[in-house]
Amino acid sequence: MDEKITASGLSSSQAAQRLEKFGFNEIKPTKGFSSLKIFFNQFKSPLIYVLVLAGIVTLLIEHFTDSMVIFAAVVINTILGFYQEQKSQKSMVALRSLLTPVAKVIRDNRQQMMAAKELVPGDLVVLTIGVRVPADGILIESTDLTVDEAILTGESKPVDKKAKPNLSATESALEKQPGLVFAGTTVLTGIGKMVITKTGMSTRLGKMGKIVMSLVEEKTPLQIQIGKIAQNLALVIAAIAILLFLLGKLVGYETLQIFTTSVAVAVAAVPEGLVVTLTVVLSLGMQRILKRKALVRQLLATETLGSVSVICADKTGTLTEGKMKVIGFKTADETTQTKNRLIEAAVLCNDLRDPLELAMMAWAQRLMNKEKLLKAHPRLDEIPFNPQDKYIATLHPGIIFLSGAPEIILKKSKMTSSQIKSWQKKFEEYGQRGYRLVGFAYKNIRNQTKSKIQKAELNHFQWLGILLYEDPVREGVKAALKQCQLAGIKVKVITGDYLSTSLSVLRKLGLDDHQQALEGQALQKMSFEDLKKKVGEIVLFARTTPEQKLKIVQALKEQGEVVAMMGDGVNDAPALKQADIGIVVKTASDLSRETAEMVLLDSDFATIVHAVEEGRSIFETIKKVTLYLLSHSFIEIILISGSLLFRLPLPLTAAQILWINLFQDSFPAMALAFEPQEKDLMRQKPRSRQAPIIDLQIKTLLLLVAFLSPAFLTILLVASLKGLLPFHFSQTLVFATLGVISMFVVLACRSLKRAFRYDLFKNPSLIGALGISLILLLMAIYWPPLQVLLKTQSLPLKEWAWIVLFGFLNLLAVELMKLFFILKRRSL
Repeated sequence: MDEKITASGLSSSQAAQRLEKFGFNEIKPTKGFSSLKIFFNQFKSPLIYVLVLAGIVTLLIEHFTDSMVIFAAVVINTILGFYQEQKSQKSMVALRSLLTPVAKVIRDNRQQMMAAKELVPGDLVVLTIGVRVPADGILIESTDLTVDEAILTGESKPVDKKAKPNLSATESALEKQPGLVFAGTTVLTGIGKMVITKTGMSTRLGKMGKIVMSLVEEKTPLQIQIGKIAQNLALVIAAIAILLFLLGKLVGYETLQIFTTSVAVAVAAVPEGLVVTLTVVLSLGMQRILKRKALVRQLLATETLGSVSVICADKTGTLTEGKMKVIGFKTADETTQTKNRLIEAAVLCNDLRDPLELAMMAWAQRLMNKEKLLKAHPRLDEIPFNPQDKYIATLHPGIIFLSGAPEIILKKSKMTSSQIKSWQKKFEEYGQRGYRLVGFAYKNIRNQTKSKIQKAELNHFQWLGILLYEDPVREGVKAALKQCQLAGIKVKVITGDYLSTSLSVLRKLGLDDHQQALEGQALQKMSFEDLKKKVGEIVLFARTTPEQKLKIVQALKEQGEVVAMMGDGVNDAPALKQADIGIVVKTASDLSRETAEMVLLDSDFATIVHAVEEGRSIFETIKKVTLYLLSHSFIEIILISGSLLFRLPLPLTAAQILWINLFQDSFPAMALAFEPQEKDLMRQKPRSRQAPIIDLQIKTLLLLVAFLSPAFLTILLVASLKGLLPFHFSQTLVFATLGVISMFVVLACRSLKRAFRYDLFKNPSLIGALGISLILLLMAIYWPPLQVLLKTQSLPLKEWAWIVLFGFLNLLAVELMKLFFILKRRSL
């Protein structure tokens, strides 16, 4: 803009023109999770597509009962998924705008309160303590102004701001001068006046939002694998239906009859309960993760956690406690008098303006009565801290205290050159160990009534010593890192802090290696190809920018890693979005929370490790459920297909198939979600993004159960044809045997890593589910109304002995095959 800035501010007409040109000063929210979007997301599953297609086909051939049951499964899944994600979303409710709702503006030569969204470039805004800066701009007036820019930089420390008063300069020239302030940052101390240069999406905050919105979300590993299952299932079902139709025509079935039967078999192959059960498994996983102090926003993210191979962790507040503490002191001599005087200085020469001074006061209060000290030594004058001088001086009756950067305080003290060198060496040693230092000195004065101090008299002080600060490592982090190592998960620390401070923290955690550290300046000079080659070896990235964080995540993903990225500020949002799992702390910026999949409610790194463990457990449960439900579908397919092929009567009615699939199988399948975690989950390497749910072990067990059961059941049908057994009696035997097989097979599905170990009482839900399943089976066989509906007959007690025996033989076969795979894995 070419218009000059004036002390009277813009006129209303100028502001109106600029508002029309630049639009409202607001940050457009990222693509959030509205209730409608959450609802429709429940249908974005290939398994749902298969169910819907099966439902439509059954409608066309007028199998209305089948259609009702299939669509009921879709509805139940949608309700469960929607409820769980909506519940998590409500826990995430926060103000979307990072701008203040109102601002104090000078327009038409008068101060007025105005909605921040109506601000335009050129407006003059008054800044006071606690105010959130409403737009990007430059200071034209300031007095002791400090700003918290953690929302942009990730480092929570006061940033001093210095005005450049030049009311005659054009705004374009002002933008290039120092003293910039940015939207979303907060005024900590002092007052100031700024002229707005950028608003809305043109601010640094807005540009960050644009980057986030431009990043494309990738499918989760579970989405990919479920997609493959659905695709393969659809192909198998279609192939079976076509094959049955052709075989039926060859052996002489009528076209309509064989078409209807083929479709019925295809529908029988669809595991209606799988979609609902998967949703239950993920929902329960979500709840368990919540109990461990982490809130997962999306169902699919719960399983993705189990695939994580790299955790990019923030240092401050996650690996460390995020607050400075005094951990020791070093005095000029060993006398009690010097120590007490140092404590007095910590209380009296303290403005409580930043974390160091707050920690200083907390330490001193434990050793001396603060109130008595302040009353006995009232402050008469002060020279406040500023970034150029790096010290604060306070005047009290008969004494002046000085505190600040130790090298500055040391030079103002009465010290010999050898003493100064000795202390400077100590400063360097402490600095290399990651400690922050504050120096103290004092000077007695004869004039007890002195009311002013001048910079010129700040010399010849008596050196007192230093306080040592650190941000302590969180309890439990070291153990969590060791657990990551055992689990094959690489941990990389990405921080905006200094290299020396970060290395000090890593040393305490056992991760220190100078060869595996890289500063942002060196990273900036690297090509993306070079970064891809080296990113796997580097443990620490220090002094990084938001763009570099994004680049690191992209390089890791290019190397095939599944990345969990931690962050909290707006600057972290692009990297959080790009990562497979974005993780933020509960105090993170709104933009970061909207972008992330998981929120740490306790800011503890160990919580991430617990969540990864839960994610791995969820994947194992999904494999168990898939094996259990598909095994029954395969039994039904082969049994019915074989009957058609050999022109035998159908061994089960459509109603019987639906009864088994939806009622008897569903409860045990859901009970598998309550199985205790496998003990060695965090001693396994992370699985590949391409790792299938239906692996070689699952395929083998499916084929074993699918062919073993029909072999016996076909004998029953042949016996009925020979007149040895009534047909409906044989059908009931097949129906009962299938029901009992499912109860035995679910016991085998409780663990794919252990054989012949059941520990039923460790999962009371399964005991209850088996009880319900047995009651439903007995009702179907002995209760007259269900006998009519399902075309069953009462079975004598002696037949149950054979049924149970056959169920046990199935269990034995599955357990032996599991044992084979377990021994094979151990031998590798």
